[in-house]
Amino acid sequence: MADLSMPSCGDDTAPLPGFGPTDVIPADENAEPFAVVQVALTLTRDQLRTALAIGHAELAAEPSLADMGVLDVRREVEGYLAVGAIFELEREADAMRLSAELTAELDAAIDRAYTRPAGEARAQSPRYRDGTVILDTLDHGEVAIPEPAWCTGHDGELVGHLVDVTHNGPPVKASANTHELGLVEIMTACISHAPHAVEQPEPHPVLSLHLDVTADLSPADGRQVAQGLRVASLRLDRALAEVARLRGERP
Repeated sequence: MADLSMPSCGDDTAPLPGFGPTDVIPADENAEPFAVVQVALTLTRDQLRTALAIGHAELAAEPSLADMGVLDVRREVEGYLAVGAIFELEREADAMRLSAELTAELDAAIDRAYTRPAGEARAQSPRYRDGTVILDTLDHGEVAIPEPAWCTGHDGELVGHLVDVTHNGPPVKASANTHELGLVEIMTACISHAPHAVEQPEPHPVLSLHLDVTADLSPADGRQVAQGLRVASLRLDRALAEVARLRGERP
């Protein structure tokens, strides 16, 4: 799973690495969830150590710290912080008495801040750092993932699920200029990688290829298309060699 990173709060926190949320922790399994609220906390090593110690102790110290993986450690720290906040909210809610007027005003403010019109499409606002990009997702919030040097970026894309995040390289094209049909696009290809795909996993980059020639051609135009196909073949070979290199395979 990719590290999920929250936006930095200013210059003081910008150099710090961001982690979480590893999981979305439900406030109450019997309650209907309304929104996922993500909070970025800057913690000292002592605070991280304390949160991990308490969380690990609540698990009866099993498994041992040495046997805990990266995600196990993060889940313990995040779980301690999140559950503590939820318990405090429940305690305050039980003690709080709100008037009907104030309740209505609070609900109106929540609706403005924490709801979206059904089907509303949101554009990505990618933030690029050294070798990474921070993208928004519908299921995991903001994620920080490695950004290959060959990727052309994610500006203009719509927010989707993490499994749909795809890196695409510059397009490789071939065409033919015909008399009857004008410019005929023969091939469009690009290096592509969807590292979080589940149904069709992509552990390594692939070549995304689209071929399309459907036409009734005169001999002259047919020769133009044939030349375009030869150009497409050469460019396809070069693109495949680059994909093989990125995959660590022989061209």
